[in-house]
Amino acid sequence: MNRQVLLVARSVTHHGGHDAVHRLAEAVAGALGVPVRGCFLDGAAPSLHTALDAAADADEVVLVPTHLPPDRYLDTWIRRAVAHWRQQHERALRIVVTAPLAGQPALVTAVVAAVAGPLTELAGNPGPFRSPAWSRITRHRRHVLVCRGPRCTAYGADEVAAALADRLAEHRLGDDDVLLTATGCLFPCTLGPLVVVHPDDVWYERVDRSTATRIADEHLRDGRPVDDRPPRG
Repeated sequence: MNRQVLLVARSVTHHGGHDAVHRLAEAVAGALGVPVRGCFLDGAAPSLHTALDAAADADEVVLVPTHLPPDRYLDTWIRRAVAHWRQQHERALRIVVTAPLAGQPALVTAVVAAVAGPLTELAGNPGPFRSPAWSRITRHRRHVLVCRGPRCTAYGADEVAAALADRLAEHRLGDDDVLLTATGCLFPCTLGPLVVVHPDDVWYERVDRSTATRIADEHLRDGRPVDDRPPRG
């Protein structure tokens, strides 16, 4: 049987956390001898949908909820995301899910080994905790919110966020011009991917890479909402 394993995590606030998921996938692949990839339910790439697309030639895909502490949101939305993915694909791929990583008995062994292992004393300088660099509100003219909730992620929000960031960089629009922020769910989920531009209060629905480029060019650079879209309401 051609089996592949996906470690399904939720987004974390820094890229180092994303890298840790991918490193764990590489280590597990070496131990199991089968392809193992890391993916994310929300907020990061690759999405669960993208990872399932990449595993479409497998006979079976095993999903491992990879989150500490246990997260019922992750467990629930994995099932919903898989159901949505199945609606878009005719192939009868067998997809199964394990018990959450947080509930595995071996986790206790790992914690005990960490406590018994090498320890590093912490005696750092507390200055950076209140660094002036993090005490100034940016002077951005516009604040752009990109929903990275599970539905918008399934619909392609990772590509939208990347397209906006790339285009803003091409236009040399930094944080003092446009502050680009990934958010959790913005609620009108079935209209996703969602992009919101403030203070204009303009909401863009079902944004794809092409529309994201137009938002960056026309709205964020030139100051004119795409297709003269009015403010919300």
